[in-house]
Amino acid sequence: METSAEPDKLRSRFLDAGMTVLARDGYSGFKQAAVCAEAGVTTGAFYHSFRNWKAFESELIGHWRVEATDRLVESARNVADPHERIRALISIALGLPHATERAIRTWAANDPEVHAALADVENARRSAIAEMGVELFGEATADRLASTAMLLLTGFENSTQPSLDDFKWAMDTFTAAALTMTGADQTSE
Repeated sequence: METSAEPDKLRSRFLDAGMTVLARDGYSGFKQAAVCAEAGVTTGAFYHSFRNWKAFESELIGHWRVEATDRLVESARNVADPHERIRALISIALGLPHATERAIRTWAANDPEVHAALADVENARRSAIAEMGVELFGEATADRLASTAMLLLTGFENSTQPSLDDFKWAMDTFTAAALTMTGADQTSE
């Protein structure tokens, strides 16, 4: 007898497989056969879980937003110390599924719905960064710094030769300069 948790587990397997295929094969390799093979199940199981490929794509983009933005932003909001919160945001930025996001950016260039979802995610991230920086930088500066942080992220994800070490250095250097510039730097004891 099938429990209500089993279809959800199978759907989750497909969504995780979709993220993996996007990361590994890019948008050009994002095909139903590849997703089914990655999930280790048949196309019949796919159609048992999703009405069609478009429904899967929509759910996958929603899944990506929850996992790579909403859940992470909420965890950063729970960090009480504003300096630690900024460090948490940098850690989140470094840990994003960059290869998947690179593929989603390519996909967004060809699909207006994905483009709108990507714009919503970028706006949600920028707004969250600004909101979490207000305590240290004030509203206007936090907003500008959030926009700059997003430019660093999107530049990294669009780079033909992305280096996580270079991205980390850029984020750390940018943050240190912002903290020093605004007098919000925290000296070590």
